[in-house]
Amino acid sequence: MDLTCLIVDDNDYFLHIAREVLEQEGISVTRVASWSADAFRMVVQLQPDFVLVDISLSEESGLDLARKLVEDAEPAAV
Repeated sequence: MDLTCLIVDDNDYFLHIAREVLEQEGISVTRVASWSADAFRMVVQLQPDFVLVDISLSEESGLDLARKLVEDAEPAAV
């Protein structure tokens, strides 16, 4: 079973490099997002195994997004 990942970063270059590195390691990058609101919707819809989040997104802290994801996650997913 392959691991799946959502990458959240507002830097297109980093998104590209992170995707390449993860995919070389056999991790399937399901989607990428540049905004926390988009990322939150994608997590709910896609249910990736993990989310790689930039801590300094332009409109919101990536740490705030991570907290929200953990708080809203089902207990089995944490």
